[in-house]
Amino acid sequence: MPFVTKQLQAFLAVVDHGSLRSAADALSVSPAAVSSALASLQRTVGAPLLQREGRGVKPTAAGLAFADDVRRMLVISTASIATAKSAMQTERPPLRLSAPAAASEAFLGDLIAKFMMRFPSVRISFEASTRAQLWGLLEERQIDIGFAQVAPDRRTLQSLAIRENPFVVVGARATQYNKAVLAQSVWLIREPGSGTREVTEQFLRDYDIKPELRMIGSSSAIISCVREGVGVSIIERDIVRADLEAGTMSAVRTPVTPRARPWYLIVAADRSLPSDVNKFLEFAIQSKVFSEPTHLPSPT
Repeated sequence: MPFVTKQLQAFLAVVDHGSLRSAADALSVSPAAVSSALASLQRTVGAPLLQREGRGVKPTAAGLAFADDVRRMLVISTASIATAKSAMQTERPPLRLSAPAAASEAFLGDLIAKFMMRFPSVRISFEASTRAQLWGLLEERQIDIGFAQVAPDRRTLQSLAIRENPFVVVGARATQYNKAVLAQSVWLIREPGSGTREVTEQFLRDYDIKPELRMIGSSSAIISCVREGVGVSIIERDIVRADLEAGTMSAVRTPVTPRARPWYLIVAADRSLPSDVNKFLEFAIQSKVFSEPTHLPSPT
Protein backbone atom coordinates (compact mmCIF):
# COMPACT_ATOMS: atom_id res chain seq x y z
CA MET A 1 0.00 0.00 0.00
CA PRO A 2 1.63 3.29 -1.08
CA PHE A 3 0.13 5.42 1.72
CA VAL A 4 1.01 5.38 5.39
CA THR A 5 -1.41 6.29 8.12
CA LYS A 6 0.58 9.29 9.37
CA GLN A 7 0.56 10.89 5.92
CA LEU A 8 -3.20 10.44 5.62
CA GLN A 9 -3.82 11.75 9.13
CA ALA A 10 -1.69 14.80 8.42
CA PHE A 11 -3.59 15.48 5.20
CA LEU A 12 -6.99 15.23 6.89
CA ALA A 13 -5.84 17.42 9.77
CA VAL A 14 -4.83 20.16 7.31
CA VAL A 15 -8.15 19.84 5.47
CA ASP A 16 -10.09 20.05 8.73
CA HIS A 17 -8.07 22.85 10.37
CA GLY A 18 -7.11 24.97 7.39
CA SER A 19 -3.40 25.42 8.14
CA LEU A 20 -0.25 23.42 8.74
CA ARG A 21 0.31 24.92 12.18
CA SER A 22 -3.22 24.16 13.39
CA ALA A 23 -2.97 20.65 11.97
CA ALA A 24 0.36 20.15 13.73
CA ASP A 25 -1.14 21.30 17.03
CA ALA A 26 -4.05 18.90 16.61
CA LEU A 27 -1.67 15.99 15.93
CA SER A 28 0.87 17.05 18.59
CA VAL A 29 3.69 17.16 16.05
CA SER A 30 5.77 19.93 14.49
CA PRO A 31 4.64 21.91 11.41
CA ALA A 32 7.76 20.57 9.66
CA ALA A 33 6.57 17.00 10.24
CA VAL A 34 3.18 17.83 8.73
CA SER A 35 4.83 19.54 5.75
CA SER A 36 7.08 16.54 5.15
CA ALA A 37 4.15 14.10 5.32
CA LEU A 38 2.16 16.21 2.86
CA ALA A 39 5.06 16.46 0.42
CA SER A 40 5.51 12.69 0.45
CA LEU A 41 1.78 12.11 0.00
CA GLN A 42 1.63 14.65 -2.83
CA ARG A 43 4.39 12.84 -4.73
CA THR A 44 2.62 9.51 -4.33
CA VAL A 45 -0.81 10.75 -5.44
CA GLY A 46 0.56 12.77 -8.35
CA ALA A 47 -2.21 15.38 -8.25
CA PRO A 48 -2.44 18.73 -6.42
CA LEU A 49 -4.30 18.15 -3.15
CA LEU A 50 -3.97 21.52 -1.40
CA GLN A 51 -3.76 25.17 -2.42
CA ARG A 52 -3.02 28.35 -0.52
CA GLU A 53 -5.87 30.59 0.58
CA GLY A 54 -4.84 33.74 2.45
CA ARG A 55 -2.70 32.65 5.36
CA GLY A 56 -4.02 29.10 5.28
CA VAL A 57 -4.63 26.30 2.84
CA LYS A 58 -7.69 24.59 1.42
CA PRO A 59 -8.18 21.38 -0.57
CA THR A 60 -8.34 21.45 -4.34
CA ALA A 61 -11.13 19.63 -6.16
CA ALA A 62 -8.84 16.58 -6.26
CA GLY A 63 -8.10 17.06 -2.56
CA LEU A 64 -11.78 17.11 -1.62
CA ALA A 65 -12.44 13.88 -3.48
CA PHE A 66 -9.33 12.29 -1.99
CA ALA A 67 -10.26 13.43 1.55
CA ASP A 68 -13.62 11.67 1.36
CA ASP A 69 -11.96 8.36 0.51
CA VAL A 70 -9.21 8.89 3.08
CA ARG A 71 -11.79 9.25 5.85
CA ARG A 72 -13.33 5.96 4.82
CA MET A 73 -9.94 4.25 4.66
CA LEU A 74 -8.99 5.36 8.15
CA VAL A 75 -12.39 4.47 9.57
CA ILE A 76 -12.27 0.99 8.02
CA SER A 77 -8.73 0.51 9.32
CA THR A 78 -9.72 1.43 12.88
CA ALA A 79 -12.92 -0.58 12.69
CA SER A 80 -11.11 -3.66 11.39
CA ILE A 81 -8.88 -3.70 14.45
CA ALA A 82 -11.94 -3.42 16.72
CA THR A 83 -13.65 -6.24 14.82
CA ALA A 84 -10.59 -8.48 15.11
CA LYS A 85 -10.37 -7.89 18.86
CA SER A 86 -14.07 -8.61 19.23
CA ALA A 87 -13.68 -11.89 17.36
CA MET A 88 -11.13 -13.04 19.93
CA GLN A 89 -13.68 -12.85 22.73
CA THR A 90 -14.96 -16.23 23.85
CA GLU A 91 -18.06 -14.70 25.41
CA ARG A 92 -20.78 -13.37 23.13
CA PRO A 93 -20.31 -9.57 23.01
CA PRO A 94 -23.23 -7.33 24.01
CA LEU A 95 -25.36 -5.45 21.52
CA ARG A 96 -24.17 -1.87 22.06
CA LEU A 97 -26.64 0.96 21.58
CA SER A 98 -26.21 4.71 21.94
CA ALA A 99 -28.46 7.74 21.53
CA PRO A 100 -29.17 11.18 22.98
CA ALA A 101 -31.12 11.06 26.25
CA ALA A 102 -34.25 12.28 24.44
CA ALA A 103 -34.49 8.94 22.63
CA SER A 104 -34.81 7.08 25.94
CA GLU A 105 -37.59 9.41 27.07
CA ALA A 106 -39.44 9.16 23.77
CA PHE A 107 -39.28 5.47 22.78
CA LEU A 108 -35.97 3.70 23.26
CA GLY A 109 -36.39 2.70 26.90
CA ASP A 110 -39.61 0.81 26.16
CA LEU A 111 -38.14 -0.73 22.99
CA ILE A 112 -35.07 -2.02 24.83
CA ALA A 113 -37.20 -3.47 27.64
CA LYS A 114 -39.49 -5.31 25.22
CA PHE A 115 -36.56 -6.58 23.17
CA MET A 116 -34.83 -7.94 26.30
CA MET A 117 -38.03 -9.72 27.31
CA ARG A 118 -38.34 -11.25 23.84
CA PHE A 119 -34.64 -12.16 23.51
CA PRO A 120 -33.25 -12.73 27.02
CA SER A 121 -30.06 -14.33 25.68
CA VAL A 122 -28.99 -11.09 23.94
CA ARG A 123 -27.02 -8.85 26.28
CA ILE A 124 -27.60 -5.15 25.69
CA SER A 125 -25.54 -2.17 26.77
CA PHE A 126 -26.71 1.41 26.32
CA GLU A 127 -24.89 4.71 26.71
CA ALA A 128 -26.17 8.24 26.23
CA SER A 129 -24.28 10.34 23.71
CA THR A 130 -24.53 13.56 21.79
CA ARG A 131 -25.03 13.56 18.04
CA ALA A 132 -21.44 14.78 17.59
CA GLN A 133 -20.14 11.80 19.56
CA LEU A 134 -22.42 9.29 17.88
CA TRP A 135 -20.83 9.34 14.42
CA GLY A 136 -17.37 8.55 15.80
CA LEU A 137 -18.67 5.81 18.11
CA LEU A 138 -20.30 4.09 15.14
CA GLU A 139 -17.36 4.49 12.77
CA GLU A 140 -14.86 3.17 15.31
CA ARG A 141 -17.12 0.18 16.14
CA GLN A 142 -17.48 1.24 19.76
CA ILE A 143 -21.25 0.81 19.35
CA ASP A 144 -23.39 -1.28 17.00
CA ILE A 145 -26.51 0.88 16.61
CA GLY A 146 -27.02 4.59 17.07
CA PHE A 147 -30.15 6.74 17.06
CA ALA A 148 -30.24 10.37 15.97
CA GLN A 149 -32.72 12.97 14.77
CA VAL A 150 -30.48 13.83 11.83
CA ALA A 151 -29.53 11.38 9.12
CA PRO A 152 -25.76 10.85 8.82
CA ASP A 153 -24.04 12.71 5.99
CA ARG A 154 -21.09 10.32 5.82
CA ARG A 155 -20.59 7.42 3.44
CA THR A 156 -19.21 5.41 6.36
CA LEU A 157 -22.68 5.34 7.98
CA GLN A 158 -26.14 4.28 6.83
CA SER A 159 -29.70 4.68 8.09
CA LEU A 160 -31.66 1.44 8.10
CA ALA A 161 -35.02 2.55 9.54
CA ILE A 162 -36.95 5.67 10.43
CA ARG A 163 -39.39 6.68 13.15
CA GLU A 164 -41.77 9.60 12.65
CA ASN A 165 -41.34 12.10 15.45
CA PRO A 166 -43.63 15.17 15.35
CA PHE A 167 -42.99 18.08 17.72
CA VAL A 168 -46.02 19.97 19.04
CA VAL A 169 -46.55 23.14 21.02
CA VAL A 170 -47.94 22.40 24.48
CA GLY A 171 -49.40 24.64 27.14
CA ALA A 172 -51.59 24.73 30.22
CA ARG A 173 -54.88 22.85 29.86
CA ALA A 174 -57.16 25.74 30.86
CA THR A 175 -55.60 28.44 28.65
CA GLN A 176 -56.83 29.51 25.24
CA TYR A 177 -53.82 30.18 23.03
CA ASN A 178 -53.42 32.21 19.87
CA LYS A 179 -50.39 33.88 18.32
CA ALA A 180 -50.60 36.92 20.58
CA VAL A 181 -50.87 34.80 23.73
CA LEU A 182 -47.97 32.60 22.65
CA ALA A 183 -45.85 35.68 21.96
CA GLN A 184 -46.51 36.95 25.51
CA SER A 185 -46.00 33.57 27.18
CA VAL A 186 -42.82 32.33 28.82
CA TRP A 187 -41.21 29.70 26.60
CA LEU A 188 -39.34 26.86 28.27
CA ILE A 189 -36.44 25.72 26.08
CA ARG A 190 -33.68 23.14 26.26
CA GLU A 191 -29.95 23.85 26.44
CA PRO A 192 -27.88 24.85 23.36
CA GLY A 193 -26.95 21.84 21.25
CA SER A 194 -30.18 20.01 22.04
CA GLY A 195 -32.25 18.86 19.09
CA THR A 196 -35.38 20.13 20.87
CA ARG A 197 -33.71 23.54 21.23
CA GLU A 198 -33.04 23.62 17.47
CA VAL A 199 -36.68 22.80 16.71
CA THR A 200 -37.88 25.49 19.13
CA GLU A 201 -35.65 28.20 17.69
CA GLN A 202 -36.68 27.38 14.12
CA PHE A 203 -40.35 27.38 15.13
CA LEU A 204 -40.07 30.82 16.75
CA ARG A 205 -38.40 32.20 13.61
CA ASP A 206 -41.01 30.66 11.29
CA TYR A 207 -43.92 31.79 13.49
CA ASP A 208 -42.29 35.21 13.81
CA ILE A 209 -42.61 35.68 17.57
CA LYS A 210 -39.96 36.70 20.11
CA PRO A 211 -41.23 35.62 23.53
CA GLU A 212 -39.40 35.50 26.85
CA LEU A 213 -37.20 32.39 27.00
CA ARG A 214 -36.12 30.36 30.00
CA MET A 215 -33.70 27.48 29.67
CA ILE A 216 -34.64 24.23 31.40
CA GLY A 217 -32.11 21.46 30.70
CA SER A 218 -34.53 18.54 31.02
CA SER A 219 -37.58 17.50 29.04
CA SER A 220 -39.21 15.98 32.12
CA ALA A 221 -38.70 19.24 34.04
CA ILE A 222 -40.20 21.21 31.15
CA ILE A 223 -43.24 18.93 31.12
CA SER A 224 -43.75 19.44 34.86
CA CYS A 225 -43.56 23.20 34.41
CA VAL A 226 -46.07 23.16 31.55
CA ARG A 227 -48.48 21.05 33.64
CA GLU A 228 -48.32 23.69 36.39
CA GLY A 229 -48.96 26.52 33.94
CA VAL A 230 -45.48 28.04 34.27
CA GLY A 231 -45.03 28.40 30.52
CA VAL A 232 -45.33 26.79 27.11
CA SER A 233 -42.92 24.72 25.07
CA ILE A 234 -42.51 22.70 21.90
CA ILE A 235 -41.70 19.07 22.51
CA GLU A 236 -41.95 15.59 21.01
CA ARG A 237 -45.50 14.27 20.96
CA ASP A 238 -44.23 10.85 22.09
CA ILE A 239 -43.04 12.30 25.38
CA VAL A 240 -46.29 14.13 26.21
CA ARG A 241 -48.76 11.65 24.69
CA ALA A 242 -49.99 10.46 28.11
CA ASP A 243 -50.46 14.06 29.33
CA LEU A 244 -52.38 15.04 26.21
CA GLU A 245 -54.64 12.00 26.51
CA ALA A 246 -55.19 12.64 30.22
CA GLY A 247 -55.86 16.33 29.66
CA THR A 248 -53.14 17.51 32.04
CA MET A 249 -51.86 19.79 29.26
CA SER A 250 -53.10 20.83 25.85
CA ALA A 251 -51.65 20.73 22.36
CA VAL A 252 -51.68 24.18 20.77
CA ARG A 253 -52.49 24.38 17.07
CA THR A 254 -50.42 26.72 14.92
CA PRO A 255 -49.97 27.06 11.15
CA VAL A 256 -46.39 25.78 11.38
CA THR A 257 -46.80 22.75 13.65
CA PRO A 258 -46.43 19.83 14.06
CA ARG A 259 -42.71 19.97 13.19
CA ALA A 260 -41.28 16.81 11.63
CA ARG A 261 -37.95 15.63 13.05
CA PRO A 262 -37.73 11.84 12.65
CA TRP A 263 -35.45 9.46 14.48
CA TYR A 264 -33.02 7.39 12.39
CA LEU A 265 -31.64 3.95 13.26
CA ILE A 266 -28.01 4.11 12.12
CA VAL A 267 -25.20 1.57 11.69
CA ALA A 268 -21.74 1.53 10.14
CA ALA A 269 -21.94 1.10 6.37
CA ASP A 270 -18.70 -0.77 5.71
CA ARG A 271 -19.52 -4.05 7.38
CA SER A 272 -21.98 -6.92 7.33
CA LEU A 273 -24.54 -6.65 10.10
CA PRO A 274 -24.03 -8.96 13.09
CA SER A 275 -26.96 -11.27 13.80
CA ASP A 276 -28.00 -9.39 16.96
CA VAL A 277 -28.12 -6.10 15.05
CA ASN A 278 -30.39 -7.68 12.44
CA LYS A 279 -32.50 -9.16 15.22
CA PHE A 280 -32.94 -5.75 16.90
CA LEU A 281 -33.71 -4.05 13.58
CA GLU A 282 -36.35 -6.63 12.67
CA PHE A 283 -37.89 -6.40 16.14
CA ALA A 284 -38.04 -2.59 15.99
CA ILE A 285 -39.84 -2.74 12.63
CA GLN A 286 -42.17 -5.60 13.57
CA SER A 287 -43.09 -3.71 16.75
CA LYS A 288 -43.89 -0.67 14.56
CA VAL A 289 -41.53 1.49 16.58
CA PHE A 290 -39.58 2.05 13.34
CA SER A 291 -40.59 1.63 9.73
CA GLU A 292 -38.93 0.33 6.59
CA PRO A 293 -36.47 2.75 4.95
CA THR A 294 -38.65 3.81 2.02
CA HIS A 295 -37.49 7.44 1.89
CA LEU A 296 -34.25 7.68 3.80
CA PRO A 297 -31.86 10.42 2.63
CA SER A 298 -28.63 9.21 1.04
CA PRO A 299 -25.27 10.21 2.51
CA THR A 300 -23.46 12.82 0.45
